[in-house]
Amino acid sequence: MASSHSASESVITDSVVSFLKNVPPFQFLSIPELARLAGTMTLEFFPKDTVILSAGHPASESLYVVHKGGVKLALRSQVGKQLVLDMRSEGEIFGLLSLMSKDLARLDVTAIEDTLCYRVPAEHVQRLISSNAEVANYLLRTSVTRYMDRSLQELRTQTGLMGDTERLLYSLSVSDVPGSPPLLCNQGTTIREAAQMLASSKATCVFVVDAGGSAVGIVTDRDFAEKVVAHALPLDRTVTEIMSAPVVAVEASERLFQALLAMVSRNIHHVLVTRQGTPTGVLTAHDLMVLQGKSPLNVVRFVEAQTNVPDLAGANTRISGLLPLLLREGAKASHVTRVVAEVNDRLIVKILQFAEAKLGPAPVPYCWVVLGSEGRREQTFKTDQDNALIYADSEDEFSARAYFAQLATFAQEALSTCGYPLCPGDYMASNPRWRQPLQAWLNYFHEWITEAKLHSTEDALLFFDMRPVAGDFSLFKILAARSREWLKDAGMFKSVLACVSTSRKPPLGFFRNFVLERSGEHKNQLDLKLFGTGPIVDATRVFALAAGIEHTNTSDRLSALSSGPENDPTSFQDMQEAFEFLTLLRLECQLRQVREGKDLSNHISPESLTHLQRSLLREAFRATARGQALVEENFRTAIWSQLGR
Repeated sequence: MASSHSASESVITDSVVSFLKNVPPFQFLSIPELARLAGTMTLEFFPKDTVILSAGHPASESLYVVHKGGVKLALRSQVGKQLVLDMRSEGEIFGLLSLMSKDLARLDVTAIEDTLCYRVPAEHVQRLISSNAEVANYLLRTSVTRYMDRSLQELRTQTGLMGDTERLLYSLSVSDVPGSPPLLCNQGTTIREAAQMLASSKATCVFVVDAGGSAVGIVTDRDFAEKVVAHALPLDRTVTEIMSAPVVAVEASERLFQALLAMVSRNIHHVLVTRQGTPTGVLTAHDLMVLQGKSPLNVVRFVEAQTNVPDLAGANTRISGLLPLLLREGAKASHVTRVVAEVNDRLIVKILQFAEAKLGPAPVPYCWVVLGSEGRREQTFKTDQDNALIYADSEDEFSARAYFAQLATFAQEALSTCGYPLCPGDYMASNPRWRQPLQAWLNYFHEWITEAKLHSTEDALLFFDMRPVAGDFSLFKILAARSREWLKDAGMFKSVLACVSTSRKPPLGFFRNFVLERSGEHKNQLDLKLFGTGPIVDATRVFALAAGIEHTNTSDRLSALSSGPENDPTSFQDMQEAFEFLTLLRLECQLRQVREGKDLSNHISPESLTHLQRSLLREAFRATARGQALVEENFRTAIWSQLGR
């Protein structure tokens, strides 16, 4: 029996040695040293969500080596917020900082899945450090300094102690900025009286309020110059004749980013600040520029100032320059893509103005719409042209068709000049198929929804992210409203759409290894768009269309789904966090490619990522898989077997 027991111990020791010899810093030890160390170690199991070490509690008496699974290391702020500093997976260590402090644990360490760890008692760790310089140097360099650096960086970033005002735009609320009190007047105030109010104050605008105290209009100093002086308007007229309406307002509790977005999207310089609808302050573009240092508003102004396409082409460089600026400021990925989308919208509007100036006014109203990532406001560094054109039904169809063919061609060429490549699938208004009168578009959507087929549904995906950018939006609204009505009873379409939308699975193998491309230009890489954000976009679209949600943006759709009374919010919140992370990773990857002068790509090598990023990437893919499973659970029907699924 003793011999059997000894043999068993030998097998276990060999197994531990085989594992440790590839794990730093134990790889610096000889086989006999590893064997002696293995004899002191124990293997412990921690179920998912187990708190292994807790900040403020007695320090760890052991060093842990992750054998299977993973843990997250977090720091709690004074307000109770948990800041995730890092993650540890197979072959990585944790507990060293706690062990060396000998008083209290500094971090919370929690198992993020069922986890097995080798435990090395403190006295053996101390002996290793004192007897082996390589082990000591490695532990000091890669563990203690990394903890400290990450702790300081995260604390500074998340608590606003950096002294870096650029981040404040995305961390402060509107009420945190010392804006000016609003200058108010009633609807009966004359132009002369309003001008005198402005002259006697430092304000640059006056808000017109109704009897209930709600703002109904705004008059700026520019209005007095352009509407009163330039047209010799009598000064005894009321301000209602020169005011702009409606007033753009943000609640004081909203983030400064919302105020910025309102200014960019409407090309305005003043935003009214309210508390529960009551005017309390005014925020100006100057306030944000002083705070921010640079502003996307400058890019909008550049676009607006151009008078021809060649000069407008310079906007593309400026738009691309916004991405690193906003990322450096700590903006959320969804905020970055929204700002870029708003500026791109302004560029499209400007191009269509140039087109109409050249071709003359359109014979009938039209609406220029964007599709795909443009329609979802999810563009990154470079986006293809994905657009279409809806125009009002006309008795003179020949003239309308000829005019809009010229307009679409002009726009396509202008966008190409401005750096937007042609759509490889030809989903552009320059393609006659996607330049049609309203009735033809109604027929398209009716056929897609009521006569669902696999290939036609695949072709139609882009059009269910359609968004109006320029022209007569009422044409789009008619089409969208009719489509929502048809979708209510379109069980077959939803099932086929769900089948199409779950065809691309996240690239995770059975053992949570990444499934990478095996050959070609992107060998050992994975596509963050095709297998990352794409599956989340597709799954979210299915639920959003089924729920009648009007949003096209994926984050907005997931937020609406999370708050739905019949939905379990957890899955949608997990998908939203995964989408945010994957989008940010795509942006950072492309920013690095731009800096290195490489062609833009969505491919990334997991080996180029930190352990924290790889752990988050795995979890993002798992959240995506759960979302796809939810789609199948809700929309899978017998038709799937006929579609080969």
